[in-house]
Amino acid sequence: MKSYYRVMLGRKSAYASDCFRDECIGADYTIKEDLSRKLPEEWRDFNKQYIPVFLANNPDKTKIGAGLACGALWTVSKGIKQGDIIL
Repeated sequence: MKSYYRVMLGRKSAYASDCFRDECIGADYTIKEDLSRKLPEEWRDFNKQYIPVFLANNPDKTKIGAGLACGALWTVSKGIKQGDIIL
């Protein structure tokens, strides 16, 4: 089944032309480590592990904001599948 995602490519789409050219989506939520082998199948498990990391790097953010950011990071990194539609 095909899913649809709206992805902003930087503030005010600043990186849109780069992402279209390179056929990629970038994500930066101030988690400075390679996540390629640390993405569980369930986003909730990812959030449990990385909300504290996000908050340590962004002490001005709320736990709700951290949960949204981590969920978005997991979605871009693992949740979007081949054949899904990205707006």
